[in-house]
Amino acid sequence: MVAIELVILVLVLWMVKSFIARRYGKQYRLPPGPPALPIIGNLPVFMTGKAPYRVMKELADKYGSVFSLKIGSTPFIVLNDVDSIREALHHRAVDYAGRPCLYSVSLMSRNNCDIVFGDYTPGWRLHRRATAAALHKNIRGVGCEAMGIKITREAEYFTKLLMKKAGPVVDIENELNLAIINIISQLTFATRYTLDDPEYQALVDSNQKFSSLLKPGDPIDVFPALKIFPSKKLRLVQELIGSRDAILQKKYDEHLATFDPKSIRDITDTLIATMKESKDQNGNDVFCADHVVMATWDMFLGGYEATYKTIKWAIAFLIHHPEVQAKIQSEMTAGIGDRMPTWEDRAKLPYLEATVLETLRQSSMSSMNGPRRTTCDTQVKGYDVAKDTTVFCNLWWVHHDSKNWKDPSSFRPEHFLTEDGKVSVPRAFLAFSLGSRACIGSQLALMQLILLLGGLLQKFNLRQAVGEPLPDLEPGAELVRTVCDYTVCLEVR
Repeated sequence: MVAIELVILVLVLWMVKSFIARRYGKQYRLPPGPPALPIIGNLPVFMTGKAPYRVMKELADKYGSVFSLKIGSTPFIVLNDVDSIREALHHRAVDYAGRPCLYSVSLMSRNNCDIVFGDYTPGWRLHRRATAAALHKNIRGVGCEAMGIKITREAEYFTKLLMKKAGPVVDIENELNLAIINIISQLTFATRYTLDDPEYQALVDSNQKFSSLLKPGDPIDVFPALKIFPSKKLRLVQELIGSRDAILQKKYDEHLATFDPKSIRDITDTLIATMKESKDQNGNDVFCADHVVMATWDMFLGGYEATYKTIKWAIAFLIHHPEVQAKIQSEMTAGIGDRMPTWEDRAKLPYLEATVLETLRQSSMSSMNGPRRTTCDTQVKGYDVAKDTTVFCNLWWVHHDSKNWKDPSSFRPEHFLTEDGKVSVPRAFLAFSLGSRACIGSQLALMQLILLLGGLLQKFNLRQAVGEPLPDLEPGAELVRTVCDYTVCLEVR
């Protein structure tokens, strides 16, 4: 009897609270969306077997380009058109600059000490500015060799290794991994590796396993209470963190022990210099060792992983489109002859650059952008969005919407070229995101992609591997769009 009375009392109080909120509370114009179920919210919409970004497009067709969902008890909104995304991430940049607090991320990033996953705070802004300044200084070669020269040299070594393997069926994964790891490690640690170096193998292994173990929408992030239960997956993640940190912490300790402010060697040295100078008004450190170590991890996370996967996409597209290869090769012959391309050649190679940009558009690897969190009550497209709302942007659809692109399903570098053959980037191209969290490494990414891909095509024709199917251009139903593994026929030119 008491239990029934208690239930009735709770229901009455809830009804009174709801009435008061409707009658006297602020009236919000919330984005529409499908009705949510108790506890699990709209989780069933993600259990259809379809890729989430395709499901979001279907929901946008029904509810409009801005709509709301719930995953568990967490509300979030999805932006599906270029205007709403630009309004939120660019025109209201600070409002949408936060990151949701995810247990898996806090594990990986020493309690959000990195800039990729860290939340928007004064400390994060300092960390981002310092890392961006260190990156750009080292790319330009202030006090050291310019990065473009190092990338061209690495492209030469990459193609030299492949010359030994050229033939009808070639797996280029090891050589490509080495080239990109060496570019990032030279920039970050002033170090190069060989294929048989155990430290190199450990870096590649940890990056690949992180990608496979922790993916967007991990159950432990949707239902944080799961962390109290024993989990083989969490144990593996913690082991990976240990092996990753053994390398990164060692590099940091070596740099700190040999640091000379008059001889800055790389990004790590640049960040250590910043750390030594950074104090708040009370004299406390605001930029610590964890920030430096996690910045080096960000370099490998973004600079290596994304570049590797993009080049794999580019080669797959070029195998499907030999006519695009031929145009790039003709452009290089006319512009630079038979030597390896350099960063200074960029203006002479617009079709090569357009091919790289088209690869980024077509692949749309970060299909839903990194999740954002609103830092205050705000708006988008006339809808009210409450503080601490998680926000996803359907970049895949923006990159494949016929309103933005002529024949969007086709691989056409001409999407990024004017009639007179100059590179032009449309406003609907969002591969490097926007606003306060736009990719700080976009220039480095373009340098790597243009010079490595250009160097590869200068030395080889890329063909379908003999006896093997064409690369599959339709990835699985995951948020991060990764091309399936394939082999290639390398014809020496």
